[in-house]
Amino acid sequence: MAFTLTSGRVTILLGGEFFVPDVLTIIIAYIFLLYGVAGSSVFALSQGLFVDLFSGGVNGIFTLLYLSVCGGILLCSRFLNIHSPRGQATIVCLVMTIKYLSFFLVMKIFSQLAIFSSSFLWVALTTVLITAVTAPLFFNLFDRLNLVKYT
Repeated sequence: MAFTLTSGRVTILLGGEFFVPDVLTIIIAYIFLLYGVAGSSVFALSQGLFVDLFSGGVNGIFTLLYLSVCGGILLCSRFLNIHSPRGQATIVCLVMTIKYLSFFLVMKIFSQLAIFSSSFLWVALTTVLITAVTAPLFFNLFDRLNLVKYT
């Protein structure tokens, strides 16, 4: 929750939305790897509700997005190996694409005032690629932090 509250400030300090990976999506994937569907679903639901509570957007959109991330991870992990770095990057890339498509569709359906420019496409594409490339690094970092906790 602390990361969610401070992520907007960190995004501004790091140069906008272009070069910041979506760490919550990576965390959901890592929790899926460790605790399975139940753990990642509970985390995704709680984070979605938390972000919806503190955002001024459409009610329930972030809950839907993070649950679609969890469902996308479940679907993609049936075909790809989430234990390998290549599988982690591919799953996160596909799931981020699903997340942005879901966001676009929900905003077009429920908000008639939503206007998307071509810069939205570039920001989304850059974020998807940065998140996918950094996912194996975060998985490795989380594994190392998990080992430190138990030693």
